[in-house]
Amino acid sequence: MLKLLPCFVLACACFVAADEMTVKAEPVRPAQKTALFNGKDLAGWTKVITAEPGSCPDTTWSVADGMIRCTGKPFGYLMTQTSYADYKLCVEYRWYGRTEQMNSGIFVHKNGPDNFFLPKAIEAQLKEDNAGDFVLLSQATLNGLENPKNLRVEKKAASSEKPFGEWNKAEVIVKGTAIDVRVNGVLQNQGTGAYADSGNICLQSEGGPIEFRNITVEPLH
Repeated sequence: MLKLLPCFVLACACFVAADEMTVKAEPVRPAQKTALFNGKDLAGWTKVITAEPGSCPDTTWSVADGMIRCTGKPFGYLMTQTSYADYKLCVEYRWYGRTEQMNSGIFVHKNGPDNFFLPKAIEAQLKEDNAGDFVLLSQATLNGLENPKNLRVEKKAASSEKPFGEWNKAEVIVKGTAIDVRVNGVLQNQGTGAYADSGNICLQSEGGPIEFRNITVEPLH
């Protein structure tokens, strides 16, 4: 098991046994379009990275020129401190440095403890040339599929990503246990019967230097 370095974690817990806890966050259903990133700092977010010699969450995740910047090293994620349900999430992203592995992702329905490199969640893949795939993390389930570990569900359309260095727009629409993913306006994937109907939203650090901006949630219409 990989150790993680959480910057901080806010949650309400109730004890069910002397040596274990269960955490239940009441999800927010947006009533209006709301920015999740204020363009100045990472208020409202938690930084989580794998524990490696010399690693620091503030190095992996930072804010520059009104954007969230992620070095991609070490692995981890930036997580909202609020759980969400029934919403449309919009995220703009671009790669700002070429490495061997241009990889990142957006997690929805993140549930459970922050004690794995890959928490239990459904990932909308942003990996170069694969944006729009689903990756079902840590035995998360979707579409009735069995998932012993981290199952990939390929996107349905040809790549709609823009050339390297240009801004892309990812949209993730969550309605109950159904999830749709669009990349630059193209419907890339759809899923139903997710293992959860709410959870935290995360941006992933997984090797590729990436920037994010204009991160919003809004109600479904």
